[in-house]
Amino acid sequence: MGVAGDAKMSDGIINCKSSYHSISETDTDVDKIAAKDIPSHQSAHRKRCCKKHKSFLSGIILGAFLVCSRTLYEDVRLMMTIIHSSSTNDRTHNPKLHTLSTLLHLHSHNQTIVSIGPRPYFLINEMDNSNPELKRTLQKCALNIKSFRPSDFVLGHRGAALQFPEHTDRSHDAATRMGAGVVECDINLTKDKQLICRHEMCDLHLTTNVLMTPLASKCTKQFRPAIGNLPATAKCCTTDFTLSEIQTQMCGRMSSSNKHAKTPQQYISHTKSFQTELYAHDCPHIQSHKNFIDVVNANGGSFSPEYKMLDYKFTKQYTRQMFLQQVLHDYNSTDPSRVYFQGFEWEDLYYVAKNQFGNTFALDKNWIALTYTRHQLLNYFHPLVDHGVTAIAPSISMLLEVDTENNLVPTLYAKVARELGLGIVAWTLERSDALSKGGGWYYSTISQVLRTDSDVIKVLDVLYEDVGIMAIWTDWPSVATFYANCKGISLR
Repeated sequence: MGVAGDAKMSDGIINCKSSYHSISETDTDVDKIAAKDIPSHQSAHRKRCCKKHKSFLSGIILGAFLVCSRTLYEDVRLMMTIIHSSSTNDRTHNPKLHTLSTLLHLHSHNQTIVSIGPRPYFLINEMDNSNPELKRTLQKCALNIKSFRPSDFVLGHRGAALQFPEHTDRSHDAATRMGAGVVECDINLTKDKQLICRHEMCDLHLTTNVLMTPLASKCTKQFRPAIGNLPATAKCCTTDFTLSEIQTQMCGRMSSSNKHAKTPQQYISHTKSFQTELYAHDCPHIQSHKNFIDVVNANGGSFSPEYKMLDYKFTKQYTRQMFLQQVLHDYNSTDPSRVYFQGFEWEDLYYVAKNQFGNTFALDKNWIALTYTRHQLLNYFHPLVDHGVTAIAPSISMLLEVDTENNLVPTLYAKVARELGLGIVAWTLERSDALSKGGGWYYSTISQVLRTDSDVIKVLDVLYEDVGIMAIWTDWPSVATFYANCKGISLR
C-alpha cells in the first residue's frame, strides 16, 4: 500500500478507537448523573432512562467494535497467510515473496481505481469508418467516462499474460487493475500433490527459468540442444517438483522457447516480438492455487479455476474425483456465485454442477462441430443443458465467420447454443500478434476481413451484440474493460 493507503487504513483504526473512547466517556458521565442527589420519584425515572441510555450506548459500542473488528480480522487473516507462506519459503531467493508490504499493497486494491492505460484510446483513434455508429459511441465514451469499474464481462486469461509472465502474482494483480472482474488459474498438481497455477502440467521449461537452476536435472526430459535439423527440446513438468521447489527456486518468465538454441540460456531467451521482458526480469512469483485465491480475494475479484491434469495417470489412491474435490475445498469459504469453474473435460463440470457449487464453463475445441448440422448441434449441446452447465466456451474462431458481403456474423454453432439458453464465453482476445499481420490462429476463420489492429474492437462488438457472449477471456483486459464500461456490461 502507498502512503495514502497506509494513512487511510491508520485513520480508520484511529477513528474506531476514538469512537470507542468517546462512548466510554459518555457512559461514565451517565453513571455520575445517576448518582446525584435528586428526589426519589425522579431518581427511579432517571435510573430507568439511564439504563436505557446505557443499553443504547452499549449497542453503539458493540456496533463500532464489529465494524472495526471485521476490517482488523481481514487484515490479520491475510497477514497470517503471508507470514505462513514466508516461513516456508526462501525469502532470500525472492525478497518480495509475501512480505508485509505486499500484503498491504494487495489489501488496498479493494479501493483501487481501475486503470486501462492508453491502448483502448489508441485503437479507437485508429478505427476506420466502416462502422461509424460504433466509432461515435466509443469516442463519446472516451470523452465522458472519467473513471472505470471492474466488469465480470472481462476474464483475465492467465492474468494479463500479454505483457506479464502468466500465472504470477503480478499478472493476476495487473488483470484486476485493468478491470477484469474475473481472473483465471489453470490448475495442475505438483509432485507433492499441491495445487498450482500453470497452463499445462508440462510447461515449466517454457514459462519458468527452471533450465537455469539446479532443478533442471529433475526434469522429465532435460535440455537437448539443436543439432542439424533436430530442434532444441526440453520437458519439465509440475509433477517433477514439489510446490516448495517451484516457488523458492524458480521464477516466472514470458512463455517462449528457441528451437535453434545451443544452450539453456538461448532456449529461454526468445520472447515474442509483441511482448516484453519489462515485468519478468526480477523473478516474478509463481502462484499456488491458494496464493491465487488470496491475491484475487484481496483485490475484490472473482475466480475462474480451470481443471487441468488431463494427461495425468490417476490411481486408486488419488483419483480424478479427489482432484476435483481438492479444488472445490479451497473455495469452501467463498461465495459460490464468485467462482466460474471451467474445463475441457465436461464430466468434471457435471460433477461441479451436481454439487451445486459455482458457475461452469464448458471449454470446447472440437473444430469438427463447425461442420455439424443444426440437428447435430442440438444433440451435441443437450448434455450440457441437461446437467445444468452455465455456458459453452469455444474460441473466437468457432463463433464468427464471414458472410457473402464480407460482414462478421455468428456461426450456426453460436446460434444453436444461444437458442438452447446456454451462455457463451469466448477466448481469447489480445493474445496474438497485431491484427494487421493477420492476427494468428484465434482469428483464422475471419482473417480475410481484418485490416488494422483496431478491428479487434469490431470483433468484440459483434461477439457481444450479435453472438451474445456473456464474457470474454483476454490477455490484456483494458480494451474489454473500456468496452464493458461504455456499454454498461456486468459492472460492479
